Amino acid sequence: MRTGLAQSVILGLACAGVYTATALAQLAAPNTVHDAATTASSTCAPSPQLLDRHVLGAVTVARLTLDGDLRLPARDQSEITSSIKQQSYFGNPDEVTAAILQRVRTAWQNRGYFKVQVDGDMKVLTSNAVSMSIALAVHVDAGQQYRLGQITFRGNREISNMKDLRSLFPMREGDLFSRAAVGEGLVNLRNAYSQAGYVNFTSIPNTQIDESTQTISLAIDIDEGKQFFVSSIDVVGLDGQASEKVLKDSPLKPGDIYNPKLADLFVAEHASLPPGAPLSSRVRRHFDEPAGRVAIAFDFGRCPVE
Repeated sequence: MRTGLAQSVILGLACAGVYTATALAQLAAPNTVHDAATTASSTCAPSPQLLDRHVLGAVTVARLTLDGDLRLPARDQSEITSSIKQQSYFGNPDEVTAAILQRVRTAWQNRGYFKVQVDGDMKVLTSNAVSMSIALAVHVDAGQQYRLGQITFRGNREISNMKDLRSLFPMREGDLFSRAAVGEGLVNLRNAYSQAGYVNFTSIPNTQIDESTQTISLAIDIDEGKQFFVSSIDVVGLDGQASEKVLKDSPLKPGDIYNPKLADLFVAEHASLPPGAPLSSRVRRHFDEPAGRVAIAFDFGRCPVE
């Protein structure tokens, strides 16, 4: 085991901001080597998502009302409705309605109402070829408010210090149970293992609700997977001398533990990218899963190839 390396990764993550996710199940999904990093398409063409948005047009929320057993201060309710109305949405009205209801549900769950029930009625106000405005009446049954009990881990070997793992989750025992904070912790956990070479790492959060104390504890099952090492590093799109210089500057060398963050940061500092292009379009990876090896190619050509 390389506990020292794992602990240094944890300390770095604890000080860095990580995006907030909105679904525990999604954040616990397998982070396999067959993810977007290995299947990203060329960035020389518009992304399918942008094309879809152009075709579908934007949906705006002109009116949003909340009723029911809300249990939140008026200020919080206003903050939630304002945040939702400030966004533009894409898709058909039913899809947009479902997305907004999920945002409302998540907002209550981030304030401790883990079992909140949400439904709503949508009405199209205006519609044309490029845009639509809707009104949405949302009924909320907040239910019981919960606080965090404990967070425990099972199946961890590489990072054996439970305090280190626990520090990745930005909630203390007794805090209001927050879905977003749990999601942030799961992302931190996945990143810590990924940066230690465990790119197939997965975690499953299991909730344990105690109604007598109004607390929710988490038991997180960990499957670390295989640790990967760098087998080779190549450069594409540069002449021999420039290629040698890039290889000399690379923070990753053959035989090192594979750290995808180091590869992405390196290529970001040395290659120009079209606006909105993912770093993965400049880093090609070939994984030999049985051997636990990954071959890396940095692509510095004008148009990265798939």
